[in-house]
Amino acid sequence: MESERRLDRYVSMVLRAGMLLSVAVMAIGLLLYILSPGPADSIPLDRLPEELMNGSSVAVISLGILFLIITPLARVVAAALVFAVDREFRFVLASLAVLAAITLAIML
Repeated sequence: MESERRLDRYVSMVLRAGMLLSVAVMAIGLLLYILSPGPADSIPLDRLPEELMNGSSVAVISLGILFLIITPLARVVAAALVFAVDREFRFVLASLAVLAAITLAIML
């Protein structure tokens, strides 16, 4: 029972932190865009660091969206870590299988 509460608490913290971080980053990007509008072209993922260093507001918004996409993955990692601490190795393997499936889907 205690391990379930710990799992729920950590997963909730990860999801809340990811959501707050992504919304804050997107809000900063939107504010930057309002203050100095520029082209609103999409930015490829491989150019994102370069565009962030150049101060692109669209890149900041894209980073916030990327954080939002990564948040559920972080939830699976947090669950795997809690399961590992609790020595629930079946669930650790299940969590790793989910991560592997998602990684495979992204790569294809």
